[in-house]
Amino acid sequence: MKSLHILTALLILLFSCGRSRSARELFDLAKEHENNAEIELAMATYKQTIDAAKSEGDTALLGLAQQYMGMLLLEQWSFDEAINMLSESAMTTKDNPTMLSYTNAAIGRAYFIMDSTDKSIQYFKDAVGYAEQSGDNDVISVAYQNIGALYQEIGIYNQALDYIRLSLRYNNEEKEIPRYHLNLAYIFSKMNENDSCSYYENLLKNEIDSIEDQAMKTSIYYFLAKRAMDDNDYESAYHYYKNFAEMDIEMLEERLQQNVLEIQKKYDYEKVQNEYNVKLLRKHRLLMSSLFVTLITGMLLYIQTKINLRKRKEELKMKDEILKFENEVLRLNEIKDDYKRNLEWKYMLVYSMTLMDRNKSNSESHYKMIKGRIYHNSETAFDAILKIFNEEHPGLAEQIKEKYPILSDTEYKVCLMALTPFTSQETADILGKSINTVNKARTNIRKKLEIEENESIEEKLKVESLV
Repeated sequence: MKSLHILTALLILLFSCGRSRSARELFDLAKEHENNAEIELAMATYKQTIDAAKSEGDTALLGLAQQYMGMLLLEQWSFDEAINMLSESAMTTKDNPTMLSYTNAAIGRAYFIMDSTDKSIQYFKDAVGYAEQSGDNDVISVAYQNIGALYQEIGIYNQALDYIRLSLRYNNEEKEIPRYHLNLAYIFSKMNENDSCSYYENLLKNEIDSIEDQAMKTSIYYFLAKRAMDDNDYESAYHYYKNFAEMDIEMLEERLQQNVLEIQKKYDYEKVQNEYNVKLLRKHRLLMSSLFVTLITGMLLYIQTKINLRKRKEELKMKDEILKFENEVLRLNEIKDDYKRNLEWKYMLVYSMTLMDRNKSNSESHYKMIKGRIYHNSETAFDAILKIFNEEHPGLAEQIKEKYPILSDTEYKVCLMALTPFTSQETADILGKSINTVNKARTNIRKKLEIEENESIEEKLKVESLV
């Protein structure tokens, strides 16, 4: 009888070790994985959180987990999956205006990236409506700022100005003030309101040394450099461009290191987890052996065989996973130096050179030397962009030219530029065209390639198996 009590206690102990986590615990774990840039683990844990929240009937946590997972999918550029998940979150939290404001804004961002501007505007307007219903100043400020940034991006500056000012009125974050000054300075520069632009430009110059947000600081340096170039203040322009370039390269290197660390962390996690599993199996084997040796010898042999087989399977799986992750870490380390020559940085350098082209300094030989190093002896900014484009998409430019001979020279160039990070205004600067010419070319491309209203040029080329 005493042996039976001991056996029962041990079995209870074993089963309690396998207690499943609650939805809240899973959600906290998923956020921890996301903060550590462990994207696959975060995604899997958010899915577990959603299932657990459904089982527990916790609709508030369910909607929050769906929202977080949707935003994570959006960051990974999985737009359709992100929109579906965010739409599920909106249905779950239909009585929570704060959640609905953030969710609709996220869907609006997805549609904007997909070139569905009308849908994007509608979702951002819905986000503003829900924010106003919430009565929360922080939520209202963010909603106004989001739609203001959207109108700013698509060139409707009067609307952008109104919403940015409204956002500033509700803002409670002192550290965000420079971001508003940057947006207002940019908008006034586009509206040719030079006095107002200069006012906010001077505020930025006084604030920049105290700003801790590296991304914000980089954007301000870039704006100040462009303004100095427009004012023919080449000494200041050089100073701002130098600071901008140094900070941007530093941020690129940090992102590269983060990618390497992400794989390393995943490798470490799996390795530790598998080692733990093996130790646990060994512990169970000893425990079960000592427990059943006094009972039935035949049962002991059976259990021993099963445990050995399971142990062998786990060890083989562990070795295979370790090998995979070690190979992945080696591969990332091998490409680390090449990765630093980030294509986005190259594009931006050429665009910066395009802006400098308008205001050449008196030192023509010095200017030509800089231009030669950036353009690599290309005749035009577009030729330099095309070289970088061919490096990123070997043979694609020629394929597009052969497949769509109906495109004019300008339409062909705009089509290629649509596959780069540049906005319509930046494309116009590089091609030496007006923004209206670029927009008209994009319209003609959509007609000639028969692109659907809710489909982007890049998506069309993917359907045609060109990208």
